[in-house]
Amino acid sequence: MLSMLGIVSIAMLALAMPAARADDHPTATVDSSNRIVFTDGALTGVFEGNVPHVMFYATSEMGRSQYKVNFRALIEFTPGSGTSGAFESPTAVSRADLDSGTWTHSDFYSVKDQTGATIGIGFNLTQAGPIQISMASGGQPQTLAANSLTFAVKAFNSTRSVQVNGHDVTINTAEIKIDVVISNYPFQSQNDKLALQVDMQSNFDHFGLDEGTGSHDVDASSPEASDTMEHEFHSTTDEDQNVQFTSGMLSTSSTTGFFKFVKTATVTSPTGTTSTVNVVAAYKGESEKENGETENVFKLYLAYPYFQGALVHDPSIGVTGGGVPALYLVAGGAAVAGLLAVVVIRRRHPKVAIDAISTK
Repeated sequence: MLSMLGIVSIAMLALAMPAARADDHPTATVDSSNRIVFTDGALTGVFEGNVPHVMFYATSEMGRSQYKVNFRALIEFTPGSGTSGAFESPTAVSRADLDSGTWTHSDFYSVKDQTGATIGIGFNLTQAGPIQISMASGGQPQTLAANSLTFAVKAFNSTRSVQVNGHDVTINTAEIKIDVVISNYPFQSQNDKLALQVDMQSNFDHFGLDEGTGSHDVDASSPEASDTMEHEFHSTTDEDQNVQFTSGMLSTSSTTGFFKFVKTATVTSPTGTTSTVNVVAAYKGESEKENGETENVFKLYLAYPYFQGALVHDPSIGVTGGGVPALYLVAGGAAVAGLLAVVVIRRRHPKVAIDAISTK
């Protein structure tokens, strides 16, 4: 039995470890449910075709963790005086729930570099119908016109360094870039800002934040009270800002999901003039009602200053290797214990035989 334990544990360890694979060119398909399935090397992303939701995971990993990102709402708010300008829920002026809109996706297209060479594949998910904007004060609802919001989804054939507002940003092959394009938003006041609410979930709902003040863990499985103020995300000196989907103590996942965003956005005015604006963020672990059910989510609010024309921001999703997970270590420990037991038994058998001969 101990011998079998050692063999079974080794087999478990071998099967659990994700297979190594070379970077593949990204592929994309549309399934019967109108979902867009993007596979980019080690990463698979499944985009809902009728709402801006995506679920992603490590392609070749057994017992894999799943990560979900839901672009939930656009919220106009009035920043408080003396603050960083990050979103705080009591300052909300209006809200447009993105799930209430009609969304369509484009055909797949080739992503090309400046020389015209194909470097990846992409598609656009666009708000095709108007979305009602509800007013926090109970005033007359406004309308977010059709085609005001687009998510341009892109995956690359190889690791690329792209220029974002004069900064180099690296996009890996296990990463999908999602350009958020907001056009002609109907602001109520030039003193207001606009927040994009991004809801995130995982198997464990723990999130690691890399901030300028250090790294810490947020347990979104234990939601904060609804009257708790959102927490400011303190940006690092890097252009990329990072939120990690962390795992529990016992996990079959050897990879970690992430959501990244750059801390600047590009605005193109109605006259064609471009400028760079700062992006600040806030977060909170809170319950959210979706499809009639209440779920715990990590809410990230990306805040943009008042603008006219079109604003483009550059978040991305992906997975990164995280070493050998705890469950594999347990399996490995069991395998070693089983093998040691086999060795001990096999060493004892000759001694038993010798003792038996000496007593005759």
